[in-house]
Amino acid sequence: VNPTAQVDPVASQVVCNGSGSAPVLFTTQNTGGATTYSWTNDNTSIGLAASGNGDIAPFIAINPGLSPVVATIVITPTFTNGANACVGSTKSFTITVNPLGHVIQPDNQTVCNNASTAVVTFATLNTGGITTYAWSNDNTSIGLGASGTGDIAAFMAVNTGTAPVMATITVTPTFTFGGTSCQGPSKSFTITVNPTAQVNKPADQVICNTASTTQVTFSTQNTGGTTTYTWVNNTPSIGLAASGNGDISSFTATNSGTSPVVATITVTPHFEHNSVTCDGPTTSFTITVNPSAQVNQPTNQTVCHNATTTQVTFSTTSTGGTTSYTWTNDNTSIGLAASGTGDIPSFTVTNTATAPVVATITVTPHFENGSVTCDGAAKSFTITVNPLGQVNQPGNQVVCHNASTSLVTFATLNTIGTTTYNWVNDNTAIGLAASGTGDINPFTAINTGLSPVTANITVTPFFTHNGVTC
Repeated sequence: VNPTAQVDPVASQVVCNGSGSAPVLFTTQNTGGATTYSWTNDNTSIGLAASGNGDIAPFIAINPGLSPVVATIVITPTFTNGANACVGSTKSFTITVNPLGHVIQPDNQTVCNNASTAVVTFATLNTGGITTYAWSNDNTSIGLGASGTGDIAAFMAVNTGTAPVMATITVTPTFTFGGTSCQGPSKSFTITVNPTAQVNKPADQVICNTASTTQVTFSTQNTGGTTTYTWVNNTPSIGLAASGNGDISSFTATNSGTSPVVATITVTPHFEHNSVTCDGPTTSFTITVNPSAQVNQPTNQTVCHNATTTQVTFSTTSTGGTTSYTWTNDNTSIGLAASGTGDIPSFTVTNTATAPVVATITVTPHFENGSVTCDGAAKSFTITVNPLGQVNQPGNQVVCHNASTSLVTFATLNTIGTTTYNWVNDNTAIGLAASGTGDINPFTAINTGLSPVTANITVTPFFTHNGVTC
């Protein structure tokens, strides 16, 4: 009598997708005959046939899904001795094929230097087990460690350079079920840290009223992105708007006052890369607009030949700089040079002619501030040199006692002004007063003596022009 066929229990297996299974070797306690085995598999998707005989050789397990797949294998033993074959009770075991670990693709991030990153929360589509994550970082300069496990907490990003810095983080998922861990394919994402925006300091400018400024072209040391600029101006009166974007085109500067006007322009840089804009520290520069030079109107002078002029001291209402003066003279015959600089000292004038001589002096002011000199409108004044008074020699007269003298009419060669005459008489006995002005009218001469009497009349001419008498 043959015994009932028997098969020893077989341990279940848990393997990973793409891994080889362990060989399944059937054994029995039966002796005295031959025990054979047939088996069936209820889930051929794992890579094992639906049925077979004998031991199950290792095979490559298959599970392209996202959760474990379980195949139940049922073994039927048959004991044979002589011509009789006795079928025994079946036994079952399972082969579970875990999916590989899976991680959903994390999003790339771009942040600014000194800004906080977003938390990186890893996720998976796997079910039926536990997924863990290990990650590595190829650029620790951004402020993130070289490796870690689990989610990546927010951290303060670092980039002290001038171009974006990119770190590639590679995350590897591991799926665990039934005591078997299956590592899945890695996925990579990037964290890009933009540099702080930077702008080079523009040069200060000093220019004259109504002059054109130099275009202000902003520049930066940053690369790898786009830097734009916004600016504000605290003194729009110079002819520049209160604010703007981008470079500052040349414009006509304005300062109608008497002292320099200083406008401070503050520029803010904005660095953009990957649609993330990072502001940087502001930089300021100045545009100083000097006023047009100005000179107060000098006073005209009229002086007599051989007299001394009053010193001409030029002055201005301008402040905040230095005003200097150059002048030209269109008539050097008066004793003044054709041109000069600074004040005009007093000098002795000359006019040997018979009419006033007028010299026109034109003074040009020059205002200097910040090593920039701005000319102003010239002003003119005159120095008029009157000739000395002149009288033509009157004729001598000889008349008899009790006779009438001839009219003495004084005359001059001088022109343009007015000549008047004063005279004195050294002998009033002749019937003429001791002094007088203007012509000498006829009078009855007197001499009761026995010999001629002579009277000397001295006439002094006075030339008057512009209120000055010479």
